[in-house]
Amino acid sequence: MRRGMIGFVLMLAGAAAGLAAGYLLWGGRPNWYAVRDVGKLPADRQNDLAAYGYQLIINTQRYLGPDVADAAMRFAGNNLACGNCHLRAGLQPFAAPFVSTYTTFPMMVDDRVITLTERINGCMTRSMNGRALPAEGHEMEALLAYIEFLGQGTPTGIRVAGMGLRPVSQPDRRPDAGRGQRVYVAQCARCHGEDGQGRRAALSLGTDMRRRPCGARAHSIQPPG
Repeated sequence: MRRGMIGFVLMLAGAAAGLAAGYLLWGGRPNWYAVRDVGKLPADRQNDLAAYGYQLIINTQRYLGPDVADAAMRFAGNNLACGNCHLRAGLQPFAAPFVSTYTTFPMMVDDRVITLTERINGCMTRSMNGRALPAEGHEMEALLAYIEFLGQGTPTGIRVAGMGLRPVSQPDRRPDAGRGQRVYVAQCARCHGEDGQGRRAALSLGTDMRRRPCGARAHSIQPPG
């Protein structure tokens, strides 16, 4: 009798533990922004494309920048990398991540439906100040493969929490061009030049400050009072 009671209690405890675990899993949210290592993917064409796409994101200037050896590959008009805006190669929440990107395109933008290919080329022509990648080309295929890889398992047609950018609060003062000029002269002109056209750094630095992104050297801007 006692052994039967102990067995019944253990069975109830096991059922309760299983039910609790089920509720925890059901109520928990996946970490869509966990690191995804393309280097650990098995070798095949799609995974190789995703790995190349990752390199294009973090080292855009090396493959598509204005100084690459092959002039035909100079699609970007500056030495920015996609990762300068899409932090952690598209895995940083609220830093223009790619996690839900593949599963939410095509998308309505400015009263028209655009494809992900068009959206990428929008970045190439505007943010990168360059020219569009061939829609059927190897580089576009690689970027799409990487973005698809980051979106594996995400819900279709839904942007998960953390997508996009955080809203910027309105300043508590009116815009003032004179104040902006003082900030620029004090904080920006040393690298970007008085007219905003940039300047070459000393040759010993081996870089061109006219094309160097601000993010390449972190600094804090302190506005005048």
